[in-house]
Amino acid sequence: MNADNIHNTAMAYALDPTPENMEAAVNAALPLCYAIAARFTGRGIDLEDLRQVASMALVSALKGFDPGRGLRFTTYVTPTITGTVRNYIRDRAQIVRTPRGLREQGMQMDRAMEHLVQTLRREPTADELAQHLGWQVEQVLSVHASREKSQVSSLDAQDDEGMKFFDHLGRDERGYEDFEVREDLRQALSKLSRDERQLIKLRFNEQLSQQATAKKMQLTQMQVSRMERRVLRTLKDVMQAV
Repeated sequence: MNADNIHNTAMAYALDPTPENMEAAVNAALPLCYAIAARFTGRGIDLEDLRQVASMALVSALKGFDPGRGLRFTTYVTPTITGTVRNYIRDRAQIVRTPRGLREQGMQMDRAMEHLVQTLRREPTADELAQHLGWQVEQVLSVHASREKSQVSSLDAQDDEGMKFFDHLGRDERGYEDFEVREDLRQALSKLSRDERQLIKLRFNEQLSQQATAKKMQLTQMQVSRMERRVLRTLKDVMQAV
């Protein structure tokens, strides 16, 4: 993936909008397009559908690109594709409202999880969580499953600006290569343990499901989900501090 090539082919199409130049520009930007679509997997929508939506957004962005604004095409197209895919998912998703009682139970479970992680030096099992809370194991699993349905998963949780965690990595104009290799991200990843880095690799590089990741790491799916949530908070905190 070459940010300069993506920008140059987009410029060529903007200056001479022929079908040949459009094809060249699409082919150059397609890897970026697919990478953005891949960030939204795990939402109950096929990756191929996400890629098609992202590709249509790419074509629309190419047609609307104005070189006179002085923006690099990668800077312009990344939030455009991201927003289009996000809206597509939002239109198809069912809004799930979390009852107050479930929120309170979730907060109790979070506090218990943090305490047990510090005490045990590992992720607790559902049985250990239930014993600590004085709950039945079925209640632990039910609260966990309900919260998973009502929360935006992985790196796609919105911040106060309506942006996703990795959206912030593409805000400058240095191109998509820096999008993946920014120094602050490398510093943040260096703060993680070996198991945490393995989780990131399996979930977001290899794009395995939580269930498949749990099997590879010899953990339960709930342990993977909890570790993932903790790791993402850590990465966000570290990157905001650098």
